[in-house]
Amino acid sequence: MPNFKLTGFADEAGVAAEDQIKVLKANGIGYAEVRTVDGKNIIALSDDELKAFKKKLDSAGIKVSAIGSPIGKTPIEEDFALTLKNFERALSAADILDSPFIRAFSFYMPKDTDPMQYADEVIKRLKELVKITMGRGKQYALENESGIFTDIPQRCAYVLDRIPDIRFVFDPCNFIFNNAPALDAWALLKKRVTYFHIKDGNTQTRHAVPAGEGEGKIPEILKAAYAGGFDSFLSIEPHLKYMGNCSEAQHFTIAANGLKKVLNETFNAGLKLADV
Repeated sequence: MPNFKLTGFADEAGVAAEDQIKVLKANGIGYAEVRTVDGKNIIALSDDELKAFKKKLDSAGIKVSAIGSPIGKTPIEEDFALTLKNFERALSAADILDSPFIRAFSFYMPKDTDPMQYADEVIKRLKELVKITMGRGKQYALENESGIFTDIPQRCAYVLDRIPDIRFVFDPCNFIFNNAPALDAWALLKKRVTYFHIKDGNTQTRHAVPAGEGEGKIPEILKAAYAGGFDSFLSIEPHLKYMGNCSEAQHFTIAANGLKKVLNETFNAGLKLADV
């Protein structure tokens, strides 16, 4: 039986730290991918605020799987010095919260231009960020995201081939929303996937949906991943705000239950679903 390491974006379960922790505990999840706490982005939190949050997590027995930073989610034309300044805050957060990964991006491309025009600059910046990250004993985990350089599998592979020390977060929903079939993306990138963001997608409605209910081929991909020795995090990222009749806590639980159902059906995992 694989070792399923479940984590998730707890800020989609609630704004306050206490609410985030409560929902994680209710779902039996012992890790958090931290993006915002008490309504403040992770890089906007002071050291004292981060230390206070760490105490709350420790008391609840919850560890941090990754810092869900906004680094690299800025225009490629913007002064790189601003990125480096903000990155220092992400690194401080990773240090204080004892996170192995800093989730980050590869910069927004100007609209109506060929992203490959900026390939050299993207590689230059990412190499510098990865070097800094490794120097602090952390890992830069690059996510595929709409509008950034690594929005499609081919450009993800371009970066991964040129920066061996960068890590990769595979988000099937983001791929299919960029007209990249999830199984094709997996076939190209599977050897470099460090962990997964778990959200599925419906390309007709353009809504994220719980795992197994969309076109992201999550059961097939996870089956192949674990067969190949994958042993890292599955990070729940609900994005279910269109379900207006549900609370944020219910959104997270619905998404967590969706993943558990996939794991139970695919691996006979026996994971307990939480009450919604």
